[in-house]
Amino acid sequence: MIRRLLLTSGIMLAGAVAFSPKALAQSVDVPFTANVGPQCSFATPIPGTLVLDSGGNSPLPGSLTSLAPGGISGQVDVSCNTFAYLEITDARFVSFTPTNPDPFNPPPPPPPGFIDVKVSTPFDQTYGIGNQIALDQTNQTVEVDMWTDPPYEAGIYEYAVTLTIVP
Repeated sequence: MIRRLLLTSGIMLAGAVAFSPKALAQSVDVPFTANVGPQCSFATPIPGTLVLDSGGNSPLPGSLTSLAPGGISGQVDVSCNTFAYLEITDARFVSFTPTNPDPFNPPPPPPPGFIDVKVSTPFDQTYGIGNQIALDQTNQTVEVDMWTDPPYEAGIYEYAVTLTIVP
């Protein structure tokens, strides 16, 4: 009986192998994705500090400047994945808060005056609105210095310099 069972099992197994369909060729696509960010991007800027220049350290003696002792350059890190330019697109007076305001006779806001800017990377520098500096395909710190006409009275002066990435 065991022989008969083995013989029957062997015949069934041989029949299953003989009549099974052959394996067909198969293929599969393996997907890939990429997320390429902007050409360049700015990190959060670090504000600069302007001081009154009494020693002639800036191009305008007596000006508010980041170039005199005690002044601090503004900074922003720029990350690029390709070559681009950084343009100084604006430098402007933002606000003035007098130190001792007179509520009955507030002073008019000071005129914006002349403002100039210097932008530096580890490799190059440029001066003035509308001028560009080349950005390499790396992370780099950009330093921004500015100076303006002498202030007119005691108070807090705020300015802003706009930098734009240009392809």
